[in-house]
Amino acid sequence: MPATSSAFEYFPLIASFSAMIISQSIKLILMLLKNKEVKWRSLSRSGGMPSSHSALITGMSLSLALKEGINSSYFFIAIIMSFIVIYDARGIRHAVGKHAKVINSKILSADDKSLNESVGHTLPEIVVGICLGTVVTLTVYKMLTF
Repeated sequence: MPATSSAFEYFPLIASFSAMIISQSIKLILMLLKNKEVKWRSLSRSGGMPSSHSALITGMSLSLALKEGINSSYFFIAIIMSFIVIYDARGIRHAVGKHAKVINSKILSADDKSLNESVGHTLPEIVVGICLGTVVTLTVYKMLTF
């Protein structure tokens, strides 16, 4: 589909970063509603609802599918990267968070700095991140092609 904007050349970048920024903003809003305070350092940390990693990688994959086609090598690479990122967020980093929780409660003393327990994602956090990445990407696509 011919694009009506030169910004369409940057569509994958715009869509994926927009999805990530919106995801991080939602985390801020949820934190404010839940805790009544904002911890700014948490914006640079992993974990939480929704998964910004899943939103970003979904935005990248879908935008490459829309821009380059589903038969392109770029899209194939993006899909493989999506599986790696989402597996890492759900599997590996989620397990690291569980380990941190045990270490914080059983091993560290009160004087020790506690480990970050929210480094991974639950399945609902990942699903919401994927949905958010999809919606943001389709919205950016419509904005850039009309």
